[in-house]
Amino acid sequence: MGARADTRDGAGRRRALLDELRAVEREWVRVRAGLAALGPGERLPGLYLVVGLASGRLLLPCARVAEVARIVACDPIPGAPPWVLGAFVWRGRPAVAADLDARMGGAPASSLDAMMVILDGAPTVAVVVAEIRGLAEDPLLAEAAEAPGGRLVLGACRVDDEALPVLAPELLERDVQELA
Repeated sequence: MGARADTRDGAGRRRALLDELRAVEREWVRVRAGLAALGPGERLPGLYLVVGLASGRLLLPCARVAEVARIVACDPIPGAPPWVLGAFVWRGRPAVAADLDARMGGAPASSLDAMMVILDGAPTVAVVVAEIRGLAEDPLLAEAAEAPGGRLVLGACRVDDEALPVLAPELLERDVQELA
C-alpha cells in the first residue's frame, strides 16, 4: 500500500511541477514578446541559432535547443499534416519531427543533409531545417514587417544586414501538441 501511495504522490507532484513549468513558459513568452515589441534598434538578449531554410534564414533561441543532430528516419503519424515528418525516439523519449519550411508555407525539406534542432520542451519536437548557419548574440530588433513567418514568429532581428524572423518555438510545440 505504501508504494502505491508514493506513486500517486509522485504523479501529483509531477503534474503540479508541469503546471508550474507551463506557467513559467507562458511568462517567458510574454516577456520575450515584450522585448520584441520595444522596436527597431533595441537588442533582443540572448544567443540565437541562425538556421537555413529553403525560403531563407531564421533565428531560433539557443535557450530552447537541447541538441542539434542529422536528420533521422521517422515513422509516419497517421492523419498528421504534411509538415509533420513523423515520430522517432530521442534519448529514450518519443519525439515528433516538424519540417519548419513546410510549416511556414514553403517547400518541404528534401535533403538527406537536413538537420534536426531538438527543442527542450514537452512534447519533444525536432525542428527540421536545411542547415545550421551560425550564431547571433543579442541581435538588433528590426521592423516585424521586414521578415515573413506568420504566427510562428515572435518578431524580426537584423543579422548581417538582413531582417530575419525569430521563431517562437513554443507555438510550434503547441501545434504539435494539438495533433495528439
